[in-house]
Amino acid sequence: MTRLRHLLQAADPIGHEPQGEAVRDRIRRTVIAAARDSSATPRGVSRRSAAVMAAAALMIVAGVVIGPHLWSPGGTTLQAAVRFEVRLAEDQPAAGLQTVQIARSTRVVYLHPEVIVTNADVARSRVVAGSTPSQFWIDVQFNATGAEKMRRATTNHIGKPVALLIDGDVVMAPTVKSAIGAAAMITGDYTRADAERIADGIATNP
Repeated sequence: MTRLRHLLQAADPIGHEPQGEAVRDRIRRTVIAAARDSSATPRGVSRRSAAVMAAAALMIVAGVVIGPHLWSPGGTTLQAAVRFEVRLAEDQPAAGLQTVQIARSTRVVYLHPEVIVTNADVARSRVVAGSTPSQFWIDVQFNATGAEKMRRATTNHIGKPVALLIDGDVVMAPTVKSAIGAAAMITGDYTRADAERIADGIATNP
């Protein structure tokens, strides 16, 4: 059991967690105690059973550390972030531009490397009705900083495309008809569930 104790001690699940020193010490003592107790096997309990119990104790302690990252205080699963970006694009290739095909389309655009806005520039996003009863779109409202970034970037980009990216994929690239400011609309053939996932995820920083 000496080897098991050493393995448990080496597998300290909170060594790099940004928690208070008192919390780290208390949980670490629990792990080490589980390892120590496993070396003194009670009568009638096999060494294998003792090892299983010690490992279970380690898993419970690890759950205490990892749990807060997976669950909110209310007990519901935290919303997974959706990476949202807006970039300027071109219809013709040029040096330094990235060739990208728009999702669910044969159209190709050429992306500028600079990101105009991200999730951090979004004030809120919500699902709205699309052009058909089964279609749903996402209305994105920028905060003051995001709106100013969009206005500056698109003022001199009239007549050219601006690309909206979801998790790295260009989902649409409408042509800029006038400077974009406070809002953007993500259109497409989205179900309500997909649109809600995107809208909720955009409002969460990845």
